Parts: sequence; structure tokens; C-alpha cells
Amino acid sequence: MNALTTAHLERLAAELRGRGWEATVRAPKGRKQVVHVRNPREPGLNDDVGVDDAAYRWAWSGQVIGPLTETPGVADRIMHVLREVES
Repeated sequence: MNALTTAHLERLAAELRGRGWEATVRAPKGRKQVVHVRNPREPGLNDDVGVDDAAYRWAWSGQVIGPLTETPGVADRIMHVLREVES
């Protein structure tokens, strides 16, 4: 595992945990290291986030969430996507 990748993932996880969300850096067997993020009010709303050389990405699609230099903004976007929807 690349130390720089781990540092970016740990920074994102810390940002999310600081906002009260569950976020754990993990490396599922045979896959790249990710941050597993879970909405604390709705545990079914969860996803994995990875990184490349320039951006945080949704692990399932590779879609860019935001640049590595904008960790707070990336956390905002993750929380928006995994938010509870009032009915």
C-alpha cells in the first residue's frame, strides 16, 4: 500500500469522523485501499471511496468526487449523496 494513498484516505476519514460520521480505512481482500463511509443515522446508506493521483473517487464507479486538495468539500459531497431523504 502506498503511504501517500493511505495519508489521503486517513485525512478524509478523519474529516468525516469529525462530523460524526463513521469512516474506516480498509483494504478489502484483492482490492485497493478505500475509506468505508456510513451515515450514522441510516447505516444502510454507505459506500466506499478510493483515491488516484489527483482525486477522491467512488470505488464502485470511479467517478470523481473531488480533488485531493479539497478534502472538506469532498466530505460535503459524500455526506450529501449518503444523506437521509425525508419522505
